[in-house]
Amino acid sequence: MIRSFIALELKDEDTIENIISFSSRLKQNQPKLKLVEPNNLHMTVKFLGSIPETLAPKIYAILNDDINEKIFQGRTFRYHLKGVGQFNKFSVLWIKLIGDISVLQEIKDSVEKLLFERLEIDYDKRQQFKPHLTIGRLRRERINYKTFDTFRKIINDNRNREFGEFTINQIKLKKSELTQKGPIYTDLVY
Repeated sequence: MIRSFIALELKDEDTIENIISFSSRLKQNQPKLKLVEPNNLHMTVKFLGSIPETLAPKIYAILNDDINEKIFQGRTFRYHLKGVGQFNKFSVLWIKLIGDISVLQEIKDSVEKLLFERLEIDYDKRQQFKPHLTIGRLRRERINYKTFDTFRKIINDNRNREFGEFTINQIKLKKSELTQKGPIYTDLVY
């Protein structure tokens, strides 16, 4: 079995540097904040969970032949990352994607439909694509409450901060290995 997901990777170096700079400020305030490693920054289109190894090449073929070749067609779509937010009482920190989300919704819908029709992989419960880039996670029991008000203020003060460009020209099948030091993501290519 392979733990896997389908993603849009962030590769824009200036944007990554801006995120690292901002994230380090958050980490100084909350030392137990688990930051997403710069090379792991991505937007999940569909989390697959544990799948049989024999299924991975079939998923890859669908993504490559039907999504990358037919939808992207060698084009690059340009977006911007702007504004910091949080889910679940600050347990997940994220940056919002700004731009024509309808293209990404079309990609998500196509992925869902093809995987269901060809491989009987169930649709996600959430059908609407809400593009965001997770930058860190903070467990409630690890919060330093002495500095938490400042932490919240940093996030609130950066709700409109520009982080830079996010260019997308393909979708990838990724393997996720969970380790004590954090997840290791690798491309699955067949």
